[in-house]
Amino acid sequence: MSSSSQPEDEAPWPDQRYAWFVVIVLYLGAVLSLMDRQIISLLVGDIKQHLGLTDFEIGLLQGPPFGIFYALMSIPIALLADRGNRRNIIVLGMGFWSLATAACGLASSFWHLFLARIAVGAGEATLSPCAYSMISDYFRRRLLPMAMSVFTMGNLSGVGLAMIIGGAVIAWARELGDVTFPLVGTLVPWQLAFVIIGLPGVLLALLVRALREPVRRGVTRAEDATLAAFVVFLRSHRSTFATLFASFTLLVLVAYANFAWVPTYFMRTWGWTTAEAGSIYGIVVATFGTAGALIGGWLASWLATRGYTDAPYRATLLLSLPLAPLALLIFWWAPNGWWAAFWYAPYQICSAAPAGLAAAAMMTITPNAMRAKIGSSYLFCSNFIGLSLGAASVGYLTTHVFADDAAIGRSLLLVNVIGAPLACFAILFGMKSFRASVVAADSAPTSSASA
Repeated sequence: MSSSSQPEDEAPWPDQRYAWFVVIVLYLGAVLSLMDRQIISLLVGDIKQHLGLTDFEIGLLQGPPFGIFYALMSIPIALLADRGNRRNIIVLGMGFWSLATAACGLASSFWHLFLARIAVGAGEATLSPCAYSMISDYFRRRLLPMAMSVFTMGNLSGVGLAMIIGGAVIAWARELGDVTFPLVGTLVPWQLAFVIIGLPGVLLALLVRALREPVRRGVTRAEDATLAAFVVFLRSHRSTFATLFASFTLLVLVAYANFAWVPTYFMRTWGWTTAEAGSIYGIVVATFGTAGALIGGWLASWLATRGYTDAPYRATLLLSLPLAPLALLIFWWAPNGWWAAFWYAPYQICSAAPAGLAAAAMMTITPNAMRAKIGSSYLFCSNFIGLSLGAASVGYLTTHVFADDAAIGRSLLLVNVIGAPLACFAILFGMKSFRASVVAADSAPTSSASA
C-alpha cells in the first residue's frame, strides 16, 4: 500500500484551495485526453479518401480499438492505483497517450491507424481511475459530486475544443498542404493535425508530476486492497452496481455515438464545411456541455443536502428524461442545420449533466482501497460497450442497414431514442438498491467519504 495511507481521523482534510487546483489540473488532463480521442471525428472525410475506407471502418477506428484496450488496461492500472502512487501513474499514461496520438499522424493504412488508436486508449486508461480515487481523498462527501463534475466536464470541454481547435488546425494544415519533415517524411494535412493535437499533453504531464499525492482515507486493513476482497464487495452490492453500470454505460454509448458522428451529420445533411461544423458544434458542446456538467453536480449536491441519499442517481434520472424527445427535434424535425444546432444546446446540457455523477455515486459507497478498482470496472463496461459500440453502431446502421451515407441522421436518431430511455429504466430499477448500499457504507466501521 502507498506510504501516503493513514487513518482518516489522524489526517486533516487538505486545504480546499489546493484541492480545487488539483481538480483543475486533472480537468485539463481530461480536456486533452478527449481532444486526442475525438479529433478523428473531424477527419472522417480526409481519412476515408486518403485510406479508401467506408463509414463502418471509420466507426471501427473511432470506437473498438480505443474502447476495448482502454477497458482492458483499466483493470491492471486500477490494481496499481489502489496500492501505489496515483499521480505517477497518470504522468506516465499522459505522456504515452500524447505520443500515441501524434503517432496516429504517421499512419499510412487502416491497420497502422488502428494500432495507434489502441495505444491512445491504453494510455488514457490511466487517468480516470486514478483521478477518481485522488479526488475522493481531497473532498468530503457533500462536495464530491461537484468536484467530480468539474473533473469530468473536461470530457465535454475536450470534445468542444477538439471541434473548435481541431477545426482551426485542420484548416491551417490544409492551407499548408503536404509537409515534409526530416526522418518522418511527408505528412498530408490530416496526419499533421494529429501530430499538432497530440504533443501538448507531454507538457501537461510535467505539471501533473508536481502535484502532491493525497493521503488515503478510510483505509483500515491491507487485505481490503486485494482482488478477492473486491470481488466479495461487488457480490454484496451486485444489484446496485449492475444497474449503475448498465444505466451509465447506455448514456455513454449514446454520448459517444453523438461525439463521433454529429459533426459529420451537419456536414452531410446540411452542407456545412468542416470548419463550420467543428466550430459551431464545438462551441455548443464546450459551453452547454460544461454548463450541464456543473448543473448535474449542483443538482446532486442540492438533493443531498435535502436528505436524498440517492442524489447522484436521482439527478441523473431527472436530467436524462428529456434526451429522447430532444433527439427527435434535432435529427428528425429540424428544418435546417441552425435549428438542429439550436435544439442540440439543451440536449447537450441534459446529456452532460450525469458526467460526474457516475463517479460520485460509486465513490460514495466504495471503500477507499477499492475505489480505483470500482472506477476501472465501470470504465471497462462503459468503454468496452459504450464507447466501442456507440460510434460503430451509427456507422453500421448507415452502411449496412440504410446503405446510404446521407442517412446519418436516422442512424443517430435510432441510437438516441433507444439508448436514453433504456438508461432511465435501469436507473429507476436500481435506485432502491443504491439507497441500501449508501446505508451499508455509512454503517461501516470506517466511512469511505466523510460527510
